[in-house]
Amino acid sequence: MSVIKINMIYTELLDIPIKRPHQFSTEKVLEKSFVLIKIELSNGVVGIGEGTTPGIWWNGESVETMKLVIDKYIHPLLINEDITYIERILQRMNRQIRANSFAKATVEMALFDALGKLYKVPVHQLLGALYQDRVPVRWALATGEDKGDIQEAKACIVNNEYVNFKTKSGKEPPEDDAKRNLRIAEGINGISSIGIDPNGSWDRNTTIKWMEHFFEAGIDFLEQPLTPYDMEGAAMLVDMKKVPIMADESLSTVEDAYTLAKEKAANIFSLKIHKSGGMKNTIKIAGIAEAAGISCFGGTSLESSIGTAACLHAFVTISNLDFGSELFGPRWLADDPVKQPLTIKNGFIHIPDKPGLGVEIDEEKVEKYRRKEQGEVIV
Repeated sequence: MSVIKINMIYTELLDIPIKRPHQFSTEKVLEKSFVLIKIELSNGVVGIGEGTTPGIWWNGESVETMKLVIDKYIHPLLINEDITYIERILQRMNRQIRANSFAKATVEMALFDALGKLYKVPVHQLLGALYQDRVPVRWALATGEDKGDIQEAKACIVNNEYVNFKTKSGKEPPEDDAKRNLRIAEGINGISSIGIDPNGSWDRNTTIKWMEHFFEAGIDFLEQPLTPYDMEGAAMLVDMKKVPIMADESLSTVEDAYTLAKEKAANIFSLKIHKSGGMKNTIKIAGIAEAAGISCFGGTSLESSIGTAACLHAFVTISNLDFGSELFGPRWLADDPVKQPLTIKNGFIHIPDKPGLGVEIDEEKVEKYRRKEQGEVIV
């Protein structure tokens, strides 16, 4: 095969509405923004990817910063590079550009999609091949109040969509938050269970106070209850041996994974390809977890079917994904910018078996949701 080089990189911003307001610890959102990337090869193959974050409050990146970094700094590094040397390309990005893991993951996603199409194999075959072909999906309850969350959970179960849940917490004072979560757990007791995700907004004393109550209520896990910087506090919670503690915001890099394992500050790692700079780094982190006896959970940045497919291709290669995933992004959006969204059925999401990521952009939808430049009118 002759050398296939990277010809051009294109990016654009999309704003897609969601089905219902979603309450995070810091804000309630009505739509989700994405940076869509296309990498065109010298033989005409085009790899696609997307970048998105829960919000700039989460790690400091936004779709706007991602687009800027890709257009101004990553684009010049990749032009005329041999697509088959992905690892060399990734290391060059790391050498030339500090941090910006979400932007780098977006680029890596498109590179692997292109390479998979070039070799006519699904991306998971390039990452280590299948351990499983479907992954359980846990739905996030985030209406913002307990009665709404209970009703939503029961409806999901009746409709055979999801069987397990987690709550988005942190908006209220920790004491009130803990009580609200216990009411939700009681409201679906006997039919399902919940994990709790305060997004690092609780304090040590309140969390310790309620751990026994959470244990008695059958709470599945506490995801990042304390600030990401409180490693000592997280280790204290783990040492209580009550509810498993999941690391999310405190876990981004391979080095973070090593430190968390060494300090015994997590029972579960929440894996997210964007926060860790891509699929390859995510798999490395899962390997550290496996060596330390730590379970993994397939986290989400609430991607469309494009980014969700990339997450899934990484997750299906991981043997210690013991807590399933929360890859519900395609169902959470009011629309999906692909021709055929990923399949989520009876609480499982299924891996596509087509070359590359296995999803195809719907250009009409992309045009519909493309962010207008100031003064621009889209006819």
